Amino acid sequence: MSVPEWADRFRKLAPEAGSTSGDWSTRTVEIARGPMLAVTELGVETITGMVCTQLMKTALIENAVGFFVHLDPAPMLIVQPKEAAAEQFSKERITPLIRATPVLRKLIGTKKTRSAEETLLYKAFPGGFLALAGAGSPDNLARRPVKRVFCDETDKYPITREGDPIGLADERMATYVGSLSVRVCSPTIEGESLIESSYLEGDQRQASVECPECGHRNFLDFFKHINWDKDYDDDGNVTAHYPRTAQVLCEACGCGWNEGQRLTALGTIRWHQTKRFRCCGKHVDPLSAYAAAWKADPASDAVALTWDWWEGPRHAVYRARCPDCGTWPVSNEHASFTAGKVFSPWPNDAPPKIAAKWLASKNDPDKRVKFDNTQLGKPHKRSSSKEVVAELLAARAEIWPAEVPDGVGIITVGGDTQDDRVELEFVGWGANEESWSLLYVIVEGDTSKKSTWDEVDRQLLRTFKRADGREFAIEATCIDSGGHRAKEVYEFSKARLGRKVWATKGASDRNGKRSPLWPTTRPSNRTRTVFKPIIIGVNSAKDTLRARLTFAEPGPGYMHFSTKRELSWYEQLTAERLLPKVASGRVFSVWDCPKGKANEATDCRVNAMAALAGLIQLGMKLNAVVEAVSPAPEADIPKRRSPKLAPPTDEPPPAPPKPTKFANRSGSWMKRRR
Repeated sequence: MSVPEWADRFRKLAPEAGSTSGDWSTRTVEIARGPMLAVTELGVETITGMVCTQLMKTALIENAVGFFVHLDPAPMLIVQPKEAAAEQFSKERITPLIRATPVLRKLIGTKKTRSAEETLLYKAFPGGFLALAGAGSPDNLARRPVKRVFCDETDKYPITREGDPIGLADERMATYVGSLSVRVCSPTIEGESLIESSYLEGDQRQASVECPECGHRNFLDFFKHINWDKDYDDDGNVTAHYPRTAQVLCEACGCGWNEGQRLTALGTIRWHQTKRFRCCGKHVDPLSAYAAAWKADPASDAVALTWDWWEGPRHAVYRARCPDCGTWPVSNEHASFTAGKVFSPWPNDAPPKIAAKWLASKNDPDKRVKFDNTQLGKPHKRSSSKEVVAELLAARAEIWPAEVPDGVGIITVGGDTQDDRVELEFVGWGANEESWSLLYVIVEGDTSKKSTWDEVDRQLLRTFKRADGREFAIEATCIDSGGHRAKEVYEFSKARLGRKVWATKGASDRNGKRSPLWPTTRPSNRTRTVFKPIIIGVNSAKDTLRARLTFAEPGPGYMHFSTKRELSWYEQLTAERLLPKVASGRVFSVWDCPKGKANEATDCRVNAMAALAGLIQLGMKLNAVVEAVSPAPEADIPKRRSPKLAPPTDEPPPAPPKPTKFANRSGSWMKRRR
């Protein structure tokens, strides 16, 4: 019996474990059949599932565990990122699975199996046990020999001195014949993702579906197969999108599938080995060979020319075949799978829904990471790894008709503190975080002296005028307190919390961790009485900053620069590099400023971004504010500057501004950080 057969015959769904209850049906989630069949496929020792969220990862673990407990008992281990996550998985997944499925309920938790040591993290049954552990506890991973290991959410595993948690867990299977290691997770960042690395080590299986009209097998890909109506201008540029019209288009016949046809097609899913191989002196890419075959002769059976269908009572997969000798050069010892939301049968994952999510994320670096990982099931390639040339940024600088361009809705300031100066960037923010570098000021002086901070305060009381005469004051300021002047920054910001002047400190993220730009949790009552800086996610901010520097056209996230910046400022803005590092066998990326290079402009912009994030955390709706203060319809079109850099000019500050637009909220927890 295979795992899908076992689940269809014996498994019951608990009401609290999902949106449905009753009998399990693999036909409902056909995409999961292949990975479940791999559990009993002859020769398979490792299974990897690099897939999008809410598709099949948990179902694979649950059904495999149930199958083994019932029909092939042995010691098993489930590894979650942390022990708390292991307990939660036991409560929300394993316990309902056992309680709802009669054949499991008879084996686990009876008087014969219940013992004093049985807990949320240990379930005994005749012939074996199921232990659950956190990846951050190497002792727990190495405690018991087991025959089967299930590693869930692998990309969230911490880096430990003992090494890779997956490797530690797999070592527990050394004494068993016929052992099995299963790893599942949505991927994260390309080149850093554990699940991506595991997938690439395997035979890289991808799914195809049959076109309801012509029978051609499509390896569904969001960008290749999902299309929707658009409006275009005379130059062919898209002016409007209509994601509600999104549908799958067959690459062979061009037929668009309605939702009924798409669901019918999902019932024809087959899995194919797609890993490149070398045989008979040739390198072969199965997917490329398949595409070349059907394009050369649409009437041919391109699938049969590329793969052999290998099916039995407990397995079913297309094995990659050498076109010359007919052998199967790709081993199935490690069966690895990948799939995105285009294979999901759920209404919330229909093409119009995915298309809408794509349009909402395509211009936002942070949202794009989430889209790639959770919707496509693919690792995100950092655009921050692209080279950004300071001279090219300087060449696109603009001249504005007023201090504040028409697109600006609010102004924030980011500050960087050195022993002999404070550098400040005044940034105007428009819709969808389009930004304008309005002013850059260096306040020179000993930063241990009050006179220097008095001048900083005077700068922060500036107002800026738009062409129509409207004045803008500074809405929020973040000043880095991580240098030698932490005490002075604390005192300065604490006295001005009512004006939203915040002291910040970069999060001590290690091993490539990315903390949120602005903390999402409220401080506890214990910490509210003690003044502390805001801990900001500098790595996340620098990822976003570098990605936005690559944007070529004005719009969401685009960065506008003034002609009043010198080339050295652009060099500081682009000084840092993203470098790969390795710790305990894990690859990750860190931002590094080369020795001898200055990066104050980068730090100032990061803090200006943090100030905006702080306002948003307090409830400000940026786009609504921009719309509310937008000027009359006259366009404010910036003039392109000449390639030659203009010299900097002195900009004397105006008189202190009128009260800011955003009233201080007495209930704000930020205000209470005194």
